[in-house]
Amino acid sequence: MLTHSTYQLRGYCNRRGYERLADALTLTRRLYNAALEHRIAAYRQGRTTVGRYDQLKELTAVRADHAEYGNLAVGVCRAPIFRLQQAFQAFFRRVNAGETPGFPRFKPASRWRTLEVAGPSPYMVKTSPDGKRAYVRVKGLPVITLRTKRPLPPSEQLKSLRIIQRPTGVTVDLTYAVAREPLPMNPSAVGIDAGVTDRLALSTGERIGRRRIDNSRVARLQQAVSRSQKGGNRRRKRVFTLRRAQRQEQVRNRNECHRITTDLVRRFGLIAVERLNIGNMTHSAAGTVDQPGVNVAAKSGLNRSILEQTWGLLREQLRCKAEWAGRQYVAVEPSFTSQECSRCGRRDGGARRGKEYHCGGCGFAGDADVNAAVNILRRGMKQGGNTPAAPAGAMTTARLPSG
Repeated sequence: MLTHSTYQLRGYCNRRGYERLADALTLTRRLYNAALEHRIAAYRQGRTTVGRYDQLKELTAVRADHAEYGNLAVGVCRAPIFRLQQAFQAFFRRVNAGETPGFPRFKPASRWRTLEVAGPSPYMVKTSPDGKRAYVRVKGLPVITLRTKRPLPPSEQLKSLRIIQRPTGVTVDLTYAVAREPLPMNPSAVGIDAGVTDRLALSTGERIGRRRIDNSRVARLQQAVSRSQKGGNRRRKRVFTLRRAQRQEQVRNRNECHRITTDLVRRFGLIAVERLNIGNMTHSAAGTVDQPGVNVAAKSGLNRSILEQTWGLLREQLRCKAEWAGRQYVAVEPSFTSQECSRCGRRDGGARRGKEYHCGGCGFAGDADVNAAVNILRRGMKQGGNTPAAPAGAMTTARLPSG
C-alpha cells in the first residue's frame, strides 16, 4: 500500500542564491495578491465568480508578457493560484459549518515565506552517487544543496516540493509516494490522558513530564523589539533574531514529540486518546464590557499551560505514525473519564481530590490521571472493536497501582 512520506531537509546555496529566492518569493506573492484582487473585483462588479482554471488561463498570458514570470518554472507560478483556491475552499467550509469565516487576506512579505512547485518533475531532485547529498534544480531558482542523513526514495515517486525560507535558514520539504511497511502485530494497548502538571499519563502507570519552557530569552528579545522604532533596520534585525529563537524552540519541541510518539507506536498495538477540543478549552475568560469575566488571570495562565504542552501536535503525530505502522489509533469521548472509577465503573464528581482518586463505592484509591487513562483505554478498546478482555496483556499492564 502506498502512502505519502515527507522528508524535511536543510537547504544551502550561495549569497546570490538567497537573493534569487527572495525575488521569487516577491513575484509569487504578487501573483497571489493579484489573483485575490481579481476575484474580489469580479464579484463586486458583476457578482461573477472567478475560478482557478480561469486564472490559470490568464497566467499563460501574464508569463508571455512579463519576462520575470516567464523565467520562472510554470509550476512555481501556478502554485499561488492553487494556494488561493485552497484558502477559498477553507473559507466556504467554515461558513457552512457556522464557524468564524476568516476571508482570505492579502499577503504581506512577512507572511509569505514558501515557494511551492505544482506538479514537480522527477528531474528537479537529483541525488549524488554517494547518497549523502541531493540537489534541487528548478527553473528560475538557484540550485539548492541538501544534506541527507538517509537515502531518498527514487525521484519518480516525488509528489510535492516546497522551499521554505525560515529565520534559521532554508528548508526543503520533499514528499514522496512510498510503500508502507507496517510493524509486526502487537496485542498490547494503552490509554493516554493529557494533562498540565504531567504532559501525558499512560494507563500503564507511566508518566511523561510536562514541557517547561524557559521564556527569559524570548521575553528579553520581545522587549528589545518593542523598544525599537517601527520601520527601522534595528527593529528588522531584532525581529529576525526573535523569530529565530522561537523557531529553535519549536524545532526542539517537535523533536521531543517525535521521540515520545515513536516510542508509543513501537510499544503498543492500540492507542486510545481523548478527543479534546483544544480551541474551546483555551477560550479567553475576559468576557465583554457588559459582562466581564471572572478569574481572568488564572484562566489565562491555564490557557498558556495547555498550549505549551502541544497536545494537538502529539495527537497528530500519533495518528499519522499509527496509520503508517499499521497500529490502531482511537479517539474517544473525554467526558467523565476523570470521574469514573476504573475498577467498579462508579461515577462520582467528588471522587477526585487533586492528584488522587478515591472511589466511594468500592474503596479504590489511586492516581487520578492514571485512573482516567485506564478509562480512556477501556473506551478505546470498545470503540476499536475489541472487548476489554481481548488483549489480556494490555489490561494487565493497564491495571492501576493499588497504592
